[in-house]
Amino acid sequence: MRSARKSSRRAATQPLPDGLDPTADSTAAAPVEPRLIDTGPPHAGHHVYVHVPYCRDRCTYCAFTTVPNAVGQHREFTDAILAEWRATPRANAPRTLSLGGGTPGLLPDNHLQRIIHTITSGYPHAHTVETTLEVNPVNVSMASLSAWRDSGVTRLSIGVQTFHARVLKSFARLHSPDDARRALSMIAEHWGSSWSSDLLVGWGGQSAASLHAELDELLAFRPPHVSIYGLTVEPGTPLERLHKRGPGALVDDDTAAALDEVWTGRLEQDGLERYEVSNFARPGQRCLHNQAYWRGQAYLGLGPGASSSEGQLRWSNRRDVNAWISAARSGRSTREHVERLSPAQRLLEVLGSGLRTREGLSAEALDRRFSPAWRAPVRQAAAQLLAHGLIHLDDRSIRLADAQLSRADRILIELVQRWPGLPE
Repeated sequence: MRSARKSSRRAATQPLPDGLDPTADSTAAAPVEPRLIDTGPPHAGHHVYVHVPYCRDRCTYCAFTTVPNAVGQHREFTDAILAEWRATPRANAPRTLSLGGGTPGLLPDNHLQRIIHTITSGYPHAHTVETTLEVNPVNVSMASLSAWRDSGVTRLSIGVQTFHARVLKSFARLHSPDDARRALSMIAEHWGSSWSSDLLVGWGGQSAASLHAELDELLAFRPPHVSIYGLTVEPGTPLERLHKRGPGALVDDDTAAALDEVWTGRLEQDGLERYEVSNFARPGQRCLHNQAYWRGQAYLGLGPGASSSEGQLRWSNRRDVNAWISAARSGRSTREHVERLSPAQRLLEVLGSGLRTREGLSAEALDRRFSPAWRAPVRQAAAQLLAHGLIHLDDRSIRLADAQLSRADRILIELVQRWPGLPE
């Protein structure tokens, strides 16, 4: 799930205020293990992610499961996706569907239509399913927009990343700034109101002034939704090798903090609300699929390397595309790694995603899921964070204080480090 996996920025970007005692031992008291409530029948059909691994080239920062575009394999891949979907027990109709990658727009229109129709059809609310397709600017044309709409796509997410030609080339992106402008113009004029654009920030040499200019250019197209992702160094990527040779691949932490202020202020000035650390939306344009991740709801990942979540259970699929296709089409398990979280780990996972949103998490919903026992370890681990006003906890919700979203990663690390009784 690309949107859910991306990090907003290195955690050290926004330091915590002075006064927190790093030596305070929150683990001295007996750990409290919250009791998970049985969620009943499987709910993994509610939110579905399809990972399409094909790319014409691999970006230098990318650590996702991708392979060179294999046109001759598209039918086999589509058959395997549908076989995996049919083999998955589920009790509920999908509410959202997201196709990412890779470059899912490389799949032929008839294969996209088969996937979308099979997953979303046959349910009373099929016509209301939010169906998002990630697209590359070079794949956007009047013909493709029409075909995607006919296939059942209701929302587009276009990966602009930057308007700087030099930076695009260093990322091994296939599109040019002009390609991005043409694609944005077509989407803005002919697609409708449900679309989003991504920008990457924090690359070496970026300044507040250059980011401001990029935001002005993007906002001229009036995007209903914008995602801003901080460039991160992933193991095994060309960017990691470049970063090891010197610090110039990324901006320093002070510059990163200044960039955060620029994009937060400029987007909110244009009427986009920051509803999650990296995501901004105009009224009625929040991404429902991503909100499901942040609220700790169940999701099903289909395709090579895709991850799934159901209650305390986590699993990920085989990353090798050929091995995954073979397993799916023959009815064998496509899973490569399965993990069962403890109640404390599950609670921390839910907090870790939910506290990245402006509203935080409903206390009532947490009571239903974990019983009111969840409050004790949270109050113990977050004692200093609560005392310094970084986290608010009351009868209605637990959330970060206003203006603390930029520090979310650092605050969450602090919470985990102080969690009572958590294994090293």
